[in-house]
Amino acid sequence: MAIVLSATGRAIAQPILTSWFTNNSAVLARVIQSPSLTNPVTIWPSAGVVNNNTGGNRQSNPAYSDVQRIRCTATDVYINANGLASYTMGPWLTANGGLFGFWPLTRDYQVRITRNPTPAGTKIRHPGGMIGMMVNGVAIYDLGDAFSFKQNSPTPPTPTSVAGVDGMGATGEGWWSRDALAVEVVTFDPGYAHQPGNNGQYHYHAEPKALRFQLGDNMTATYDAARNIHTYTETDPSGSLTPLHHSPILGWCYDGYPIYGPYAFSDPTNPSSSIRRMRSGFVLRNGQNGTQDLRMTGRVSLAKWAAQVFGVPNPNAVNPVPLAATQYGPPTTYKTTGPGGITTYSLGRYSGDYDYLGDLSLNQGEAFDLDSYNGRNCVTPEFPGGTYAYFVSIDANGNPAFPYMLGKQYYGTPNAGNAATVPVSAVEVFDGGPRTKEVLESPSVHPVTGTVTLTWSSVEGGTYQLEASDTLESDSWVTVGDPVRATPNATRTTSFDPGAALSTPRRFYKIWRTSLDPYDP
Repeated sequence: MAIVLSATGRAIAQPILTSWFTNNSAVLARVIQSPSLTNPVTIWPSAGVVNNNTGGNRQSNPAYSDVQRIRCTATDVYINANGLASYTMGPWLTANGGLFGFWPLTRDYQVRITRNPTPAGTKIRHPGGMIGMMVNGVAIYDLGDAFSFKQNSPTPPTPTSVAGVDGMGATGEGWWSRDALAVEVVTFDPGYAHQPGNNGQYHYHAEPKALRFQLGDNMTATYDAARNIHTYTETDPSGSLTPLHHSPILGWCYDGYPIYGPYAFSDPTNPSSSIRRMRSGFVLRNGQNGTQDLRMTGRVSLAKWAAQVFGVPNPNAVNPVPLAATQYGPPTTYKTTGPGGITTYSLGRYSGDYDYLGDLSLNQGEAFDLDSYNGRNCVTPEFPGGTYAYFVSIDANGNPAFPYMLGKQYYGTPNAGNAATVPVSAVEVFDGGPRTKEVLESPSVHPVTGTVTLTWSSVEGGTYQLEASDTLESDSWVTVGDPVRATPNATRTTSFDPGAALSTPRRFYKIWRTSLDPYDP
């Protein structure tokens, strides 16, 4: 018995090329829309769903998920992706359980990332928006949102620009930049991502929980059948009950350095050392660990690292750095005159609420593991010769720990971003999605009935026809059975040839993809 197989593209063994998540590139992206609409859908929003953003955030055609294409030159890798994950996204809710109202939309990413990253002599603050890409093609943002505190404002920040403030957010003086996790976490889906209302760009500010589970990064998923969603938690962050393994690469920053999950070698230079959680170098300014207690002093100073990042003059003199009155932040209990009454801006609402232990006479590698950019120089399974790498940071209980994934500055030289064109000399490493080359697995034969079962990799939305021949002559091929639709939300499809092995001594098979449903290109 023979089969016809398709060859796949050759792999090039370098982490920046091989770490991308492509297993589900031929699976359509899906969302769960609300607590009551729990059936995952491939177009959204559907009838009856209130969409607070009336600007057209509607996914009218299905889109394929994860990374779609990888090409490279000697210096750069080019990644094409739609920006939608293959795990079921959503729902996105507000603090009171209502709909967040913004929907993710397919993107047209063609991101270029250097294969030869270098440390930056002068560190550069992240701009707003996308600063990297997860291995599933979803955007990475940093720890902040688009707002900072504005003095003498009777209402919370509103999106109005402030002259002379470079990249400090959509409003406010910029010294007290809001922490996205503290303010926006209620709008994250179980995968720990959300999207803005203006462009539907699905993105992460902190660890990508569902992606970590997909990649086997020491995560457990609990399924809620009533809501049809998964909840993701650390298997055992201490490693005391369940042995930990080194985290995989989760994404790549625009400076070309990898982003790992939270677990790595305890000795940064010894791959035989034990695996443990990487400890953040940041702590709240609550009077512990040698920090100033902002609950007592008020937000009248910035920690040294924050003063450097946000451009306070002469930030190197002392820690903390005193601020001018025009730079003060809100008290920990901030009274507003609006209808909301008293709003409590407790510690952790702003990035300036944290101090870096390295500025408090403590040593990296002893009291903490990760530097102010949230990374370290170390060996990893993918880089046995060593590299700089960022790490997701969680606390001892498995909860996100500031700065969550990336600090406020690039460690390396940022030289990546959207590429208008790809050099004609680029080598194709992977091509998937609707262009996936199906591969037919070895047939199996039932020993009693003689029925042949054929299974192949498939593209969701595709319709396939099985054909067979006993001689391989060009005019001997006959159709077997009816056309078969690709299995929804799966990467393998099966067809049968009943009793074939009882009636012929040999038989050849091939599969045709005869059609493909409309999709968002």
